[in-house]
Amino acid sequence: MSDSPFAIDIQDSAHFEQQVIEASKQQPVLVDFWAEWCQPCKVLIPLLTQLSNEYKGAFILAKVNADEQQELVAASGIRNLPTVRLYKDGVMVDEFMGAKPEGELRTFLDAHVENETTDQMTEALNLSESGNYEQAIEILKQMNQADPANTNVYIAIAKVYLQSGDFENCEAVLKALPANIQVSDEAKKIESELNLARATSDSPEVDELLSQLETTPDKHDIRLQLANQYIVSHQYEQALESLFYILMQDMNFQEGEAKTTMLKVFEMLGPQEPLTRKYRTKLATLLY
Repeated sequence: MSDSPFAIDIQDSAHFEQQVIEASKQQPVLVDFWAEWCQPCKVLIPLLTQLSNEYKGAFILAKVNADEQQELVAASGIRNLPTVRLYKDGVMVDEFMGAKPEGELRTFLDAHVENETTDQMTEALNLSESGNYEQAIEILKQMNQADPANTNVYIAIAKVYLQSGDFENCEAVLKALPANIQVSDEAKKIESELNLARATSDSPEVDELLSQLETTPDKHDIRLQLANQYIVSHQYEQALESLFYILMQDMNFQEGEAKTTMLKVFEMLGPQEPLTRKYRTKLATLLY
């Protein structure tokens, strides 16, 4: 297992208190509980070590050998190996069990750890949101050249191509992703948005659809087009409200297309998103 200047081996409980709990008040500490006999551990540790080098000290990797530190493992309530915990400000803020692919590890870290790569990606996506697509792509391509293994950069490039209306390049980037990343929640969300954007590319704009509904409010086909346009522009609450209006009037309109579209939005947003919970409850009330 390769070494890293940003990785340490925890020697005992006192060392853990000093190098994890206290040290996390200065910078995030990622603790990996592992063992020699654990095959997933041997897959995970090189990836974590690689990332600790790449993040250049934005977090410290603390490794705990479960066989050698049984008392510490028991006191920590560890039941499965590998178990990885992230500590900030003296407390554990997140954890996962089992080996994860590199893309998911990056996502886990980027939720808690500030680093130059995350800052650059945020800058690129902000540029894209404001319509500066070429600048965004240029930043992301430079990031890709510096770190071709970072699949999060490819995901960001696909997002920018989608926002710019370059559907062919967006699809090409998605298809070039590793198989395990293609089925990730983020990649599937972009794919769903891409399919919807293509389907609505010839649809009237939001203002025109709203104008039509002023005189014909119960034209559900127009309202469904409106909902789809709202989804493409990430106005999810307006989309869900439009779909719910259709469902209240006609649950089986176009063979249940409004319900199907609403479920797709739930999938895009994720189960913990407040809008998902709100409209799942409203839909359940309507159905039952």
